[in-house]
Amino acid sequence: MAKPFSEIFDSFSSVMDLLRDGKFQDLLVNYERAKKVFLVGYEVHDEVSSMVLFEAEDRYGLKPEDYLVAFSQFIKRKEKEIQAISILLNKPREWNTQALNELRFKLKESKYDEANLQKAHQIVYHKDIVDIISMVKHAANETEPLLSPEERVNNAILKVTEGKHLNEEQQKWMEYIKEHLKHNMTLDEEDLRKLPVFTDRGGLSRFKKVFPTEYQIIIKEINLAIAA
Repeated sequence: MAKPFSEIFDSFSSVMDLLRDGKFQDLLVNYERAKKVFLVGYEVHDEVSSMVLFEAEDRYGLKPEDYLVAFSQFIKRKEKEIQAISILLNKPREWNTQALNELRFKLKESKYDEANLQKAHQIVYHKDIVDIISMVKHAANETEPLLSPEERVNNAILKVTEGKHLNEEQQKWMEYIKEHLKHNMTLDEEDLRKLPVFTDRGGLSRFKKVFPTEYQIIIKEINLAIAA
């Protein structure tokens, strides 16, 4: 039984002697502790899994495949309402930067932003990067191929240059255009006038000299080939 405080106070000297005792201090630090027990469940197998979920419009917790189904329904439902979708599916000759910007804005507004769509396509179709045009076309018609930006751009430039005899400088400009298209999916005169990939090489004025009689036709052909 513990001693009352008054008794301890009366024997202050003996208590302090005890507290100063080396063996007692060692006991306070190195007393025998209960042994730690680690149990191994040899017949137990832990399983850890994770899943990427998406939200779209007013729906939450969508699995990747359900997210793409919802996207397909959105594209088909909005084909006539959103001009950029209508252009891609029905009027590719009208494809331009304004249509691309509208498409990206409208998709993001409904939580179908490009990065999430690419992530869902990567999970479901095991395709690292799918370009935004392919995603829209495939959503409307699943027989449409899913292309990477590089694949779509390379195909488009091949169509535009087929049968043309380009000189060395014209070929170089086509390479500059290819690099630009991989990130933008359209080409217009404003791009040639302002973007460093072009202005560092003379910009729009130089482009007109390189393709003196057909620079506007080439721009239209490139946009058509990209959207087709």
